[in-house]
Amino acid sequence: MASEALRYLRRTFPAKLTAPTLPLVLERPRLYRRLDQARRKSIVWISGPPGAGKTTLIAAYLRARRLRPFWYNIDERDGDLATFFHYLSLTTQSVAPRFRHPLPHLTPEYALGLPIFTRNFFESLYGRLKPPMILVFDNYQEVAESSALQA
Repeated sequence: MASEALRYLRRTFPAKLTAPTLPLVLERPRLYRRLDQARRKSIVWISGPPGAGKTTLIAAYLRARRLRPFWYNIDERDGDLATFFHYLSLTTQSVAPRFRHPLPHLTPEYALGLPIFTRNFFESLYGRLKPPMILVFDNYQEVAESSALQA
């Protein structure tokens, strides 16, 4: 079952699941040191205008530090929380295939308890990932301000 889902994902949404392939890029040791320091915290937020090189910076940093990313390319479809959690669950199967049971899907009965569902989902997700693991949500700016994902 999991292998069928992986084949489907690779065939249908490969860009959604993978970090970008980088050409030769200028190394940024000062910024890499800042990211090393920032990684001591739970969350690192990289922001800047479109085209500033945020994706290139983090992809190059991960490559330079030989860190395995859990890369999730956000797009406008992820404004729907059920879609977001669905694809996040499927991508987890590609990174942690040894777990037989998929992560829970956001179904209507969880709607009133969304904060609890979210916390439980991410606790389960992190429990499946081998440290050190970096979770990257790329292109977050694609989510509308009015989207439930913003909350």
